[in-house]
Amino acid sequence: MLHRLWKHLKVARRLNLGPASVVFRFERAVRLRTAPRNLPVLENQAPVTEVAHARADTLGAERGSVSQPVSAKPERETALIVGAGPGLGESLARRLASEGINIALASRDGLRLERLAGELRRGGVRASGFTCDVTDELSVQELFETVCREYGVPHLVVYALQSFGPGRTVDIEVPAFEAGWRHNCFGAFLVARAAARLMAAAGRGTIVLVGSTSALIGRENHLNLAAGKFGQRALAQVLAKEMWSHGVHVVHVVIDADIREDVQEEFPQSQPEDLAETICFLHRQPRTAWTSEIDLRPWNERFWEHC
Repeated sequence: MLHRLWKHLKVARRLNLGPASVVFRFERAVRLRTAPRNLPVLENQAPVTEVAHARADTLGAERGSVSQPVSAKPERETALIVGAGPGLGESLARRLASEGINIALASRDGLRLERLAGELRRGGVRASGFTCDVTDELSVQELFETVCREYGVPHLVVYALQSFGPGRTVDIEVPAFEAGWRHNCFGAFLVARAAARLMAAAGRGTIVLVGSTSALIGRENHLNLAAGKFGQRALAQVLAKEMWSHGVHVVHVVIDADIREDVQEEFPQSQPEDLAETICFLHRQPRTAWTSEIDLRPWNERFWEHC
């Protein structure tokens, strides 16, 4: 009886009220059910966690990173300083060694570097001096092969070499111009390229190219320096953009000061220990706040006075 009454009420009804009429319908509310929490994985569908891991592996492969085994002890870092002469090179080596970083030193005179390497070894780190001609591709290749064999892929590579012979453009001979360009630009390219290839595969590292104000503006009688340093700055800018996604920090450091120990006091002079401190800071920068270029100069240097 009730069932028949319900079926009768479910249909639409019309109620006439004089000139107007009302149409109404009785309906039952529909209860919504939530889907079960433990849904089965569809055929050919991987769980979310597996998809995330697969995506992470794909990204690592795209970036050229190499998975490293987890070890109980953190890896001891290695720094390679190319052009490790008196002043900045030696001060930087000592500063990095104070943090327990192994040091590889390179210059044309490898025997001269052995004295500094011995001093660093007595301080508790591994250190070696290597002979390298930065203008020769094979020599640079052999340098990195030796460093990687003895220390592993460097965590920090600093190109601190500078060659300068003042002269007016009309007076500079071709061999002198070429020598300046090869040391200030071409050598930086060979070293930075070798470092970038290794670091990109490792997924980490810092490359520091040391420049000067001649990389920013051409000055009279400075063609031999400016031509190479302008090119080195362009190299740093391009390489930085290419290496960011691989976890490699590339930074160009402009130093506008004389840091030789025999400079007279009336000339602007930066302390090599202070410059080394800044380079060490750049290497320690977090990936979310990398510096791509920094300009270092002493307080008494007047930037535009000699430009």
